[in-house]
Amino acid sequence: MKTITAALFICSIATSAIANVTDTSAQHPLYGKWAWTYAKNNCTEVYDYRPDNTSVVTSGEEIGESSFSISDEPDLNGFYRMTDVVTKSNGRTGCDGEPGGTPIGDTVTIYIFFHPSKSEMVMCQEPSFNACMGPLRSISQ
Repeated sequence: MKTITAALFICSIATSAIANVTDTSAQHPLYGKWAWTYAKNNCTEVYDYRPDNTSVVTSGEEIGESSFSISDEPDLNGFYRMTDVVTKSNGRTGCDGEPGGTPIGDTVTIYIFFHPSKSEMVMCQEPSFNACMGPLRSISQ
């Protein structure tokens, strides 16, 4: 009987630990919806980053889906490294004005920096503020 009780206790602790890991990863500051508007044409993009590391991006008439990976912690300068791979696209024109949409398989590495409030972020081509877009603002789910 003691063996069964101990086994149940260990299973309970393991289940709790796994749940805590899942809960922690679900709290990454990237997860949620973000919006940004191109100043040159007043076209808005909406990025929906999900805890299963998939995203849906609406940009003008284009709707695309991606899978991504992002670092759990920022680097010493506060940038998170993210790699994004396009998995689906409706092929329509996005806010950038390019016809045909983003090609499936298109892969990009970007660096994300969050405002301390976590309600705004910028996306940069390298881990510096030399070539960034944004700020993207968190929007209600």
